[in-house]
Amino acid sequence: MVALVCAVNISASVCLWAADEVTQWVDPRIGTQNGGNVIVGPSLPFGMVKPGPDTGASDQNSGYSFGEPIVGFSQVHVSGTGGGAKYGNILVQPTTGPLEISGIGSPPQNEDVKLGYYGVTLKRYGVRVELTTAARASLYRFSFPAGQEAHLLFDVGHCLVSGVSFGEGQKVVASTVQVLSAREVAGSSTLMGGWNQQTRPFTVFFYAVADSAAGSLGTWKLGQSYPGVKSQSSQSGDDAEAGAWLDWGAKHPDVIRLKIGISFVSVAQAKTHAGEIRGFDFERTRAAAVGAWAAAFSTVRVDGATPDQARMFYTALYHLMLMPVDHTGENPLWTSAAPNYDDFYALWDTFRVSHPLLTLVAQPREVEIVRSLVDICEHDGFLPDARSGNCNGRTQGGSDADIVIADAYVKHLPGIDWAAAYSAVVKDAEIPPADQFKEGRGGLADWKELGYCCIEGVDRPGSKTMEYAQNDFSIAEVAAGLGHTNDAAKYFKRAGQWQNLWDKNYSEGGFTGFMRPRHRDGTWKRDFTAMQGCSWNGDSFYEANSWTYSFYVPHDVAGLIAKMGGHDIFAKRLDAFFDVPGRFDVGDEPFFLTPYLYIWAGRYDRTAECVHDILAKSFSSKPGGLPGNDDSGAMSAWYACSALGFYPNAGQAVYLLGSPIFPAATFKLAHGRQFTIKAVGVSPTNIYITGAYLNGRPFTTAWIRHGDIMAGGTLLLQMGSHPSAWPEGPPPP
Repeated sequence: MVALVCAVNISASVCLWAADEVTQWVDPRIGTQNGGNVIVGPSLPFGMVKPGPDTGASDQNSGYSFGEPIVGFSQVHVSGTGGGAKYGNILVQPTTGPLEISGIGSPPQNEDVKLGYYGVTLKRYGVRVELTTAARASLYRFSFPAGQEAHLLFDVGHCLVSGVSFGEGQKVVASTVQVLSAREVAGSSTLMGGWNQQTRPFTVFFYAVADSAAGSLGTWKLGQSYPGVKSQSSQSGDDAEAGAWLDWGAKHPDVIRLKIGISFVSVAQAKTHAGEIRGFDFERTRAAAVGAWAAAFSTVRVDGATPDQARMFYTALYHLMLMPVDHTGENPLWTSAAPNYDDFYALWDTFRVSHPLLTLVAQPREVEIVRSLVDICEHDGFLPDARSGNCNGRTQGGSDADIVIADAYVKHLPGIDWAAAYSAVVKDAEIPPADQFKEGRGGLADWKELGYCCIEGVDRPGSKTMEYAQNDFSIAEVAAGLGHTNDAAKYFKRAGQWQNLWDKNYSEGGFTGFMRPRHRDGTWKRDFTAMQGCSWNGDSFYEANSWTYSFYVPHDVAGLIAKMGGHDIFAKRLDAFFDVPGRFDVGDEPFFLTPYLYIWAGRYDRTAECVHDILAKSFSSKPGGLPGNDDSGAMSAWYACSALGFYPNAGQAVYLLGSPIFPAATFKLAHGRQFTIKAVGVSPTNIYITGAYLNGRPFTTAWIRHGDIMAGGTLLLQMGSHPSAWPEGPPPP
């Protein structure tokens, strides 16, 4: 039972929650609408199997679009992603009445979505479908209406298909299916393409077993059904369409249970994974899933939250831990003692806040993820900026695994081979890739020789120049720590090359000096405005504009302030960035750090106001409560950190203080200590930190070091309705 406690002050009675069990606050519907693309079906933390409904034309990245007909339930999905879809494999659909193998979608009815559970009635068939999951196997409970023929169809030629029109479509190139018995079906689906434009095929294997024997069976291929035939295979020339069915007839059990093991290695391994689910115990399996999430959430607790705040916060943590996916033991390409993670989709989104947050709330996982990145480089050639289907691609900007590795290094994460990690990041900095869309740094020769990425040399030259500077700063940090003095000096120098895009004479919106792409001969991009942005093949700034990227120097904000003319002008320019529509895009990651930049200019108060405003206006507990794609949990991670009252500067061991919304938050740290943030007097109007104490001593900076957090203790923040003289101390390093 949940204990609801009412805290009464002079103006209002606000119901707060206090309970040991926090899993009840997760609402998997948040982010499933408004382009959030979050999965609606169940998953374990970093779980490989993510079963859920595929709807309509199967052209949603998560498979799901609210209210559209359900065409079936596939076992593997990604969550929160944009661009072309990935996965949506091994589709199962219950039907009644005369057997049909196509056009079998049904309107949904009475959806029920909870942590570790999805339920829906297929209106066309009167079948209640319920599903839960283990890490590598899914479990279904089908309640069929009496007196009607009951069928289960397995479509192994199915996949999600968004992105076809812009070259990011998926295609099944081969499929096999075999009915092993009246209870068992197995097979595989081999695919190419998707968002990462994968050219190396990958295969999803499955083994499905029901708890009761069917009366008859059959298979199909290319729209032709074959009753009694137990196997089919299909190649890309046939559109790779194949499937099977089990038929219980009209005298079926009221409830039929089905579990499906998944593997990227073999049917035999998929069968082993089906054994993760003991028998067909649905309630036990769902309870185990909820228990796994309870353990994952046990490292951070917020107190004094309203029910709505609790739903948003713990759902944000849930989103954070959906991806990347733990494929350890499931690598078909090489054998290694290292962990194996896949579906980095993409590090360009997640390096900024997701990985630093995991370092605090799930440090053993973050260690495994970093080890996996290094292992991928050792065996597959390069660190990924994105990776899915066991294949690198695509690179959105810089080589951002460099920053993930540096973040782990400066925060002293244990168990990582730092020599191997350093070799991996240096390869990014020195070796041009064969395919710059897939991995590595495009335009690397120009970056090294000209000091910037030029328009003629590479697409997205503006944003890549800015990001390469941060990448090289991160490498320099690791080099310095490992004693590679000459390398450190070289990469620190390269980290200053962002200045080569600073056009000190260009004016717009009342401000002079902007980042501006350049040609190889050094001349500036013509027909330029600071509002220009681009996508993959553009000649400016990726998914942002010069207004955004002119603030993007996370490793040298002091130098940037000097370029812009000092603290006052810098703060006014930030005001203009946030106040004029179109300059600021809350739905894209390059903005993430920007509200916190006021701190360097001595205007912490504006950071508090901006963060508070964004939290209130851009996020909610509704199904459409995210500002666009969740981007593999990156948007949710920004919300979670900002709600807690701090934000990491990725690749550096510091956190910037903002405007907490909770009276208290406690972290259980990896080594057994605890760190608590107490915001005394916080309310919707008391948004400013007016004083602070760390373990009882005055704390005068609007930033805190990672080491201070890991040492344990309490950061007490006094909150007020108006700014004060705090912080009196220096700006962040």
